[in-house]
Amino acid sequence: MAHTVNAARCNKCGQLSYPTHYYCSKCNATEFSPIPISGEGTLLTFTRAYALSLDYEQLYVTFGIVQMDQGVRATGQLDIQEPVLGMRVRATVGPVRDIGGRDVFGLRFVSVFPDAAAVESDQPALSASPSAS
Repeated sequence: MAHTVNAARCNKCGQLSYPTHYYCSKCNATEFSPIPISGEGTLLTFTRAYALSLDYEQLYVTFGIVQMDQGVRATGQLDIQEPVLGMRVRATVGPVRDIGGRDVFGLRFVSVFPDAAAVESDQPALSASPSAS
């Protein structure tokens, strides 16, 4: 079974929203069609969450906000060791959590150019350790 994460397209004006809202932010209509979030986008910002519940096996989870080429901003996990602001990423859907032995699926982003991530932007990569200022 293929999993998807959907944005909502307003049936009246075509505005995309994610997450789905009850009213369209552009025209206030209330009827929407699901549109799978897919394709590529640009990483706008990211953060690492270290305060995870005890059932997580990893030390941290990296989350990013991505401006998708399809016109919607989406949040998801980054499967990128050293994210760089402005880098190109591709949306995938995969397990983001295991709860009681069952996978929970959500957005995961991977680098479009995995071997050239540092060339994607003039921004420096995130350092794993804090620097003294």
